Amino acid sequence: MEERGVSPGVVTFSILVNAFCKKGLMKNAELFVQAIVRRGLDPNVITYSALVNGYCLRGEIDEACKVIDGMVEKDIVPNIITYTSLIHGYSKKKKIDEAMNLFREILIKGLFGIRNPKASRELFDNMQKKGVSLSVCTYRILLNGMCKNSLCDDALVLFCSLGNIPLMSDVALYNILIDGFSKCGKPNMAMDLFNELSLKGLKPDVVTYNVMIHMHCREGLFGKAKELLTTMEECGLFPDDITYYVIVQDLLKKNECQEAEIYLEKMINQGFMPNRETFEMLLPLIPNVGQDSRLRTIIQKLTNVEK
Repeated sequence: MEERGVSPGVVTFSILVNAFCKKGLMKNAELFVQAIVRRGLDPNVITYSALVNGYCLRGEIDEACKVIDGMVEKDIVPNIITYTSLIHGYSKKKKIDEAMNLFREILIKGLFGIRNPKASRELFDNMQKKGVSLSVCTYRILLNGMCKNSLCDDALVLFCSLGNIPLMSDVALYNILIDGFSKCGKPNMAMDLFNELSLKGLKPDVVTYNVMIHMHCREGLFGKAKELLTTMEECGLFPDDITYYVIVQDLLKKNECQEAEIYLEKMINQGFMPNRETFEMLLPLIPNVGQDSRLRTIIQKLTNVEK
């Protein structure tokens, strides 16, 4: 296919991922997902649902849950196929309570999806009153839904009321709140939550840093964003494709091509390709950069790859 100059897209890769998953070859499937990212493409809900189904078929429910957690962190909404696979997986393992809890999570997510946060909260409160054991995933869905509906303050109140040490130590919950406040126009609150992590002895992960870097770029504080990138690397965390997308796109918007060139090269050297949005920002720059510009060479090489 590639020999004929045709580059496979997300759909093609997702079909291959699904084929490997059905055969139980999960390592191969994961490698193809990594290949999607390296090409600057974004795995979608179909890709991840195939992984969830594959792990459930093997009875590896914990791995399937990790995939769903990763989806939520990447802002990819699991669909009914994703959840059906997981419910079926729980049922096969005779974990009926977990299956029922997951069904309730679907209802909570669905109510947020139709902009009915009040009904979502009522369902959650009823689950608590009935003594239903709630997973960290339920709380992630609830806080994420509240933040998406501009109820960040309410989400923070709920988080602070947990009083459950394991839940309060979940970095992913902090990531949801930090992201929510950064997008609700409350960067100071996002910064306070970020600082709270270290005060509690918790370590920010790549997602945390990506959210903070994105927030600083959005606020026009690129110097702060670069400082965070340095701190991130000093902590032994490697920037991923999203880190580079955010930084390169911010520099391109400011027409700071020379610095964009530096990060673009770093990105490519790390095995990541620009996603479509970044690529579309690069194309108009070709007429505006010199013939000997390294950026022009990079863009032209990428253009050839795209073809």
